[in-house]
Amino acid sequence: MMRPIELTLLILTMTAAGLFLLPKITARLKFQVMPLVLVLAAAAQVGLEGFRWQLWPLMIAVLLLLVAAGLQLSRGQKAKKPLSWVIVSLILAVISLAAGWLLPVPEPFPITGPYQVGTTVLPLKDTSRKEIYSPDPNDPREIMVQVWYPASPTKADERALWMPDIDTAAPALAGWYDLPSFVLNHFEYFKGNAYLDAPLYPDGEEWPILIFSHGWSGFKEQNIYQVEELASQGYLVVGINHTYGAIQTSFPDGRQMLRNDAALPEGVSQEEYDLASNRLVRQWAEDIAFVLDEFAQRDQAVGEWPFSGRVDFSKVGVFGHSTGGGATAEFCGTDARCKAALVMDLWVEPVSSSVVAAGLSQPFLLMHSADWVDLEEPSPNFLRIGQLLSASSGETVEFRVEGTMHRDFSVLPMLTPLSRLLGLQGSIDGDRCLSLINYYTVAFFDQYLRELDRGLLLPENAPYPEAQFALRP
Repeated sequence: MMRPIELTLLILTMTAAGLFLLPKITARLKFQVMPLVLVLAAAAQVGLEGFRWQLWPLMIAVLLLLVAAGLQLSRGQKAKKPLSWVIVSLILAVISLAAGWLLPVPEPFPITGPYQVGTTVLPLKDTSRKEIYSPDPNDPREIMVQVWYPASPTKADERALWMPDIDTAAPALAGWYDLPSFVLNHFEYFKGNAYLDAPLYPDGEEWPILIFSHGWSGFKEQNIYQVEELASQGYLVVGINHTYGAIQTSFPDGRQMLRNDAALPEGVSQEEYDLASNRLVRQWAEDIAFVLDEFAQRDQAVGEWPFSGRVDFSKVGVFGHSTGGGATAEFCGTDARCKAALVMDLWVEPVSSSVVAAGLSQPFLLMHSADWVDLEEPSPNFLRIGQLLSASSGETVEFRVEGTMHRDFSVLPMLTPLSRLLGLQGSIDGDRCLSLINYYTVAFFDQYLRELDRGLLLPENAPYPEAQFALRP
């Protein structure tokens, strides 16, 4: 998919190339008017939309046509038709078209709630905990969080970038996919639905608070489609960047903390790995507890706090993906403030044995991707989930989404058709997958935090046949 001015420039370039070969078209139109139009369109694209590397072939095609037009004008009737110039220009334009389709500037996933959405980013420092993954053992634990909330944006408010630190995060993300560092630089133009630092919706209502925990090598914005939808439905959502477990964490003072691979060490015994992974999940669960502590403290403090009096701390939900799902289970198994837990592709093996043995007392929704749960050959992780569920006293809902892979629960389906070609995305349509996830996420938290039981979680009422229930005997 190309942006409007990009597409316009592409069409004009191919039109101009075609006109160069038509004998009945006047020289003035072909070699003076059309080149001027191309220059103006190229300038508009760069000035209004912003240049991205996928357009280099197209811009070179424009330059070739300008040079060809100049040669035609200077040589007059003696000039030959610029056939080779036109062919090369058309090939370059097609290359840009393909690059723009394979690596588009993503559009925000549509939100369906009654509210518009605002967002803000906050650094938080927990002086009561030492950082266990930094070079200096005396460093305090520091994290970045992003808040999405119901908002009433003004005309002056601008939509926020998908990732505020995308200029440095894009190369790290590209490395995660084993791609050249520049390939994802166009994400600097990817904006979400939320408006940056927009005023809160002024109805005075207290909103339930939801905490999102990403997966290993993930980031707080990785489920942008989900957090924005929840905010549009009247929830205050806090996404945590778990420093040294996220792909990258950028702080306002310019510090950038990359993932510390030693947190999940390779080449060690299974016992050492289990201890390390449990240590990681417990730290992330402590991050969740700290965020709730910090927000509650700021809510009571005297001073400027934008969410003062707008959070219902008796209605706390936690949700996470993969390792973040493990952190969700760890937190909800040890902290009574958690009233509902939702996990996507739960990695439960690092969760403390005491939590697995005791189970969860809260309502618990588990979504699995098809490649995360093999029903014919259950993995140790799936069997351990069964132990957790058997010990749990809260209501549980569990299903597998057919045609999905692990990263389908993240923003990946929005980013590029290449993800399926690279074997990172399942066969399910990307938009349908994200709509399914949002449907069950909102239904679950509405039912258990707002007591809006509309029967939407019942298998017989499922509008998505891809959701396969009854996974266990």
